[in-house]
Amino acid sequence: MEPIKFIHVSDLHLGKRQYNLTERYNDYFRAFQWVLDLAISEKVDFLLVSGDLFDNKNINPSVLSDVFYSIRDFKERSSLELNREIPMICIEGNHDNPIYTTHSWMSFLADLDLIVLLAGDYNKDNKELTFQPYSTSNHRGGMIQIKDTLIYGLPYYGSFTKHMFPAIYQAIPQKSNKFNILMMHFGIEGQDKLKPGIDLSPNLTELHDKIDYLALGHYHKNYILKEQDQWIFNPGSLELNDLTELSYIRGAFLAEISGSEYYQKDIKIFECDNGNKDIGMIPNREFHQVPSIDITGMSSFEKSIEHILKRLKQYGLPLRDQNKEINKSDLNCPIVTFRIIGEVGFSRLEVNLNKLKEEILKKYAILDIRVSSKDLFSALDLIKIEEDELTIDSIERIVFSALIDQNEAYKSLKPEILNLLNDFKEEMILRKPNYIKLKEELIQWSELNIKDFKELKIDKNKTIIENPEKTSLEKKNKDEKEIDEKDNQNFNIYDDFDDLDSFIDDGFDESGDD
Repeated sequence: MEPIKFIHVSDLHLGKRQYNLTERYNDYFRAFQWVLDLAISEKVDFLLVSGDLFDNKNINPSVLSDVFYSIRDFKERSSLELNREIPMICIEGNHDNPIYTTHSWMSFLADLDLIVLLAGDYNKDNKELTFQPYSTSNHRGGMIQIKDTLIYGLPYYGSFTKHMFPAIYQAIPQKSNKFNILMMHFGIEGQDKLKPGIDLSPNLTELHDKIDYLALGHYHKNYILKEQDQWIFNPGSLELNDLTELSYIRGAFLAEISGSEYYQKDIKIFECDNGNKDIGMIPNREFHQVPSIDITGMSSFEKSIEHILKRLKQYGLPLRDQNKEINKSDLNCPIVTFRIIGEVGFSRLEVNLNKLKEEILKKYAILDIRVSSKDLFSALDLIKIEEDELTIDSIERIVFSALIDQNEAYKSLKPEILNLLNDFKEEMILRKPNYIKLKEELIQWSELNIKDFKELKIDKNKTIIENPEKTSLEKKNKDEKEIDEKDNQNFNIYDDFDDLDSFIDDGFDESGDD
């Protein structure tokens, strides 16, 4: 095969404004720009983005504008410096597009010829999948060929993903002399213990018969599977999206493929830096984790603040020059995180974390401060929170798991149900959920996972009688009630009202609004 070189990234989450900080919004674009520069300097043949280019399905105009100019400038620079454009080949992740809809901001970028958006066509009726060649006229398709490489792509399918593997296997031809890449957006179960994933099942591993490089996204952690024959690659996010990711290796893959009968894969990982200290790493905002600060024995929170400020100096936080503005665009200007712990002699109600944050920002040259007081204990009010700080996703997973555990019949389906509930949540938080499509997904899932499931078809012109004896009794009671009401009609206290409904407060005003 003709040698190829490409970069594989995912989960860029452009548009995210973490902690409502403008500089954090810029940080995600800085990391993206670094990868675009790398693509040009390495003269790659193409760039893969395996989902979640955007952080939110409903972006504002400024986000779209910034993404537009970033990609447009990248295409113009590559044309100028390499005499060719570097195609950016993308699929939609769960943050890019609501499930089962047909148009998104990603398809808009494809219409502008800024990206190549791959999406195989799945027919849920006959369970067949097709990868139509990508069309440069209508900017749609499921497969594109670059040199001797065939690149296939599918959007995010959520809980239905594992049922796609047999159809994918049938849709992709047997290997010839081409190098096959498949782009998908899902995580492998166990690689991120905080998120539901897809098992490394026989149906999935069988795809390796036809796929040489499975380019994944979704999990923000870098991993490569398997050890002996590496073919599953997940680069991780380009910037930190949550404090739980501080321990993860994240970044981008630079892949060089060559060979004839056996492909030689030279895969290099460009890891994310903690700040901007190593030119060979992807620059990220520095997160400075300070050891827990013990304020045991403090008699007031004001004294606690003085103690914490001294301890932070000992831990090496840079003091602020009051005569200079802090350069917040400097990625080495950190976000500081720490916990305050111990048993104090004042009520926890006196703890004012906003005041503490204000005093720290006055004294130290940092971008922001994240403080947790969950391990602080006061004998005065016995307030103590034992659990570590949990993300919203973690709390949801705990609640969903507990609900599933209450029903023995569904315990064996817990991973599948967790994925299904996550899909429903993603759709329901939208301003206008697509209830019809949600119903279709639920029916489709039930047909695949619940034995003897049958959809209830209701004929609106017929009355369904589930229990004839019960219905007969209800009719008898209704007849007796009508007789009683007729006998007592002279005592109806509402006889003087022409329209009783006009006196009932139904929660609506005359315009019909709440």
